[in-house]
Amino acid sequence: MINQEVKPTIFKDEAELASLKEKLINFQYIDAFERQLKELFFIDNKQYIGTDKETAYQTEDFKKYCETKKDHFNYIFYPWNQTIVKCAQINDFLTLKTNRNQDLITSAEQEILRNFKIGVFGMSVGSNIAFVLTQAGISNKIAIADFDELDTTNLNRILAGTHQIGLNKTTIAARHIYEDNPYAEVTTFDQGINVENLEKLLANKEIDCIIEEIDEMTMKIETRKLALKYKVPVVMITDNGDGVVLHIERYDLGYDKIFEKDEAYWQQKLSGPMGKELAGDIIINDIVGGMHQVDPKMIASVGRVMKKELVSWSQLGSAAILGGVVATYAIKQIAVGDNKTFFVREYINLPKF
Repeated sequence: MINQEVKPTIFKDEAELASLKEKLINFQYIDAFERQLKELFFIDNKQYIGTDKETAYQTEDFKKYCETKKDHFNYIFYPWNQTIVKCAQINDFLTLKTNRNQDLITSAEQEILRNFKIGVFGMSVGSNIAFVLTQAGISNKIAIADFDELDTTNLNRILAGTHQIGLNKTTIAARHIYEDNPYAEVTTFDQGINVENLEKLLANKEIDCIIEEIDEMTMKIETRKLALKYKVPVVMITDNGDGVVLHIERYDLGYDKIFEKDEAYWQQKLSGPMGKELAGDIIINDIVGGMHQVDPKMIASVGRVMKKELVSWSQLGSAAILGGVVATYAIKQIAVGDNKTFFVREYINLPKF
C-alpha cells in the first residue's frame, strides 16, 4: 500500500526522540540547528557582518548567543522518508527562511504575505505555484486540491520523481511544502475541490485568494461564482507553448464578470454536454482571448487532440515553472495592495534569442 502521509510530526521531548529512534528500522538524523545558530548569530549580531566566520564562531559573544538559544529548537519527523531533523523553532526558522528576501520584500510586507491565505486548486501548474509561494514565504496557511494521482507523463511539469508514481498529487505537493517549511499549515483535498468544500472554506474565511488551475470547465466557472459571492480574488495561469497567460479577476474590488462575460453567457455556454471541442473553444476564445493569441504549436496540438492523435493537451515543464513565478508575483501585488486592476489578461512570452 502506498504511503500517503503528508504532515510531519513536531515535538521537543528527548524521551519522545529516543522512543521514535527505537521504533524506526532505518532513519536519517540531521542536526540542522547547529548550522542555523551560526546563521542566526550574524543576523542578530550585525557588528560581526564581514568578519571571518570561523573567527566569529570562536568569540565569547557567539558562545553566549548559543547558550541563550540552546533550547530554541524542535525535532521534525518526516514519516514518508524516515528523516528526523533538529530544527530552529518557528520564529527563528522563518527569520532564516525569509532573510534573503530583504529588502526586495520589506519586513512589514513579509508579515502580510505570510498571513495571506491561499487556495491552490489543480496540482499540475498549481503544484509549481504552491511551491514557489512557499519558497517566497507566502501563505504559511495554504489549501491545495487535486483528485488525480501522479503518472509518468506528469513528470515533465510536476516537481516529483519516479518513486512517487501513484501518489495523489496533493500528497506530493504537501510533502514538498513541508520539507521546505515544516511549520506550514497545509490543508489537502485529495478528492479535489467541489462547490460544497470550496464554499465552506470561503464562508469560514480560510482563503484570501484562489489560484484556480482546474481542468474541468464547469468547476472553473463555479469557482468564480463563489469567489464573486464571497468577494475573493482569483488568479489563474494558462499554458501557452513556452509562455503563459496570466488572469487576475478582482472580485474583492467589485469585478462582477467571469472572463469578461456575464454569468448568463456561461449558463448558456455550459448548458449542453462538455466535449473536448467545446472545452478547446472556451480555452482558446474565452480564456486565452482568441486564436491569434495562442502559440501556433499549441494550435497544432489541439488539432491532434481533436483527431485523437494525442492523449491530451501539450504542456512544458518550463512553462509550468514560469507559471509558478508569474502567479507568485501577482499574489505579492494583490496581497500588499500594489494591484488594483479589476481584470488582467497578460501574455508572458520569452523573446527568441
